[in-house]
Amino acid sequence: MATYHQDLNNLTRDMHDKTWQVEYMKKNPVLAMLLERKTLQFKGGKKYWRNADTDTHESLAQDYGNNTVLSHGVKDTTEKPEFLRKYIQFPIQFDLDENLQNAMQTSDGTQLQDLAAFRVRKAQEGMRVHLRKKMYMSSSSDFAKSPSDTNIYMQGLNSALEVDSSKTYGGVTRTYSAGTKADAGFWFQPAGGTLSAGVQVATKTISINWLRTVQEPLEDLESDNTDLVTILGGLLWLSLQAEAETKQMPYKLLGDRVAKQGFTEMILDGRRIIKDPFLKAAYNTSMGETTAAAGALEMRIYIINLMDWEFFIHPKRNFKMGPFFDQSQIMGGTDSELARIFFAGNLVCFKPGANTYYEYVSP
Repeated sequence: MATYHQDLNNLTRDMHDKTWQVEYMKKNPVLAMLLERKTLQFKGGKKYWRNADTDTHESLAQDYGNNTVLSHGVKDTTEKPEFLRKYIQFPIQFDLDENLQNAMQTSDGTQLQDLAAFRVRKAQEGMRVHLRKKMYMSSSSDFAKSPSDTNIYMQGLNSALEVDSSKTYGGVTRTYSAGTKADAGFWFQPAGGTLSAGVQVATKTISINWLRTVQEPLEDLESDNTDLVTILGGLLWLSLQAEAETKQMPYKLLGDRVAKQGFTEMILDGRRIIKDPFLKAAYNTSMGETTAAAGALEMRIYIINLMDWEFFIHPKRNFKMGPFFDQSQIMGGTDSELARIFFAGNLVCFKPGANTYYEYVSP
């Protein structure tokens, strides 16, 4: 009989586990690409910093002839961008009822629902979703959790790539005026300091030719074609895909009556184009954006050099989960158990000039 009950419980558990349905997206291709390029960094200290060389010394060169007095001088082109470490935590808690209802087990450890494993998995997914939102959070929106150099929120792509008029990034004040070296922080502005805020938010229409046009200024700043990738959402992807198909019409015949057509990955002039499912109108409200307006997720295009980005994670706060602790042991505590997942780090760019971003691109 014991064997019968164990088998029945195991069967019941399997059937129960298969009823779980995930009703949301949780892909994070940006993070996946950074990990793929091994741009994950473990570093101690209070800040993340790099010494930056901001310009050439070509101005010290001199053309001279007989009896010309030779010039001399020193040119300082060094800067030191610095970023603060940011912190995120995720609580995992079981109250009294959940603990008791989930405690019944058979002699072989069978449990109808492994609530602990379920809650831990949900917490890990929750951290991934939260990180994805931070990577795309606009620093110029009115949303209460927009990241900056000085507040508690993790920075991301927009922190580096929005053309700033009076903000700092990495401790560098960036003020766009004429798009020349006279602008404050010109060397640390996106697109080599040549992209004005007005152009960034002006309406554009996606096309293969336009994409080539905005990628071209970045070519002199990339180390390899594979470094430069374009990130966009499904709406713009479908438009670009339709144009590509009219130019090439790729298909493969499967038998006499079936034709296979279409593709799921695009490479333009040796550079990848990545579709991120998060860049869609459905997520605008949670990000403080307005659908079909400048800054809306579905209207964005990022062109980034992967080697210029670093995802810092502290080894003692690298998504590690601590043990469950009985809260009833604390004065004033409740009859529950609590664990936490911790993250400490930041996503930063030490060379915004080799990257660019447009926030109002239509299909």
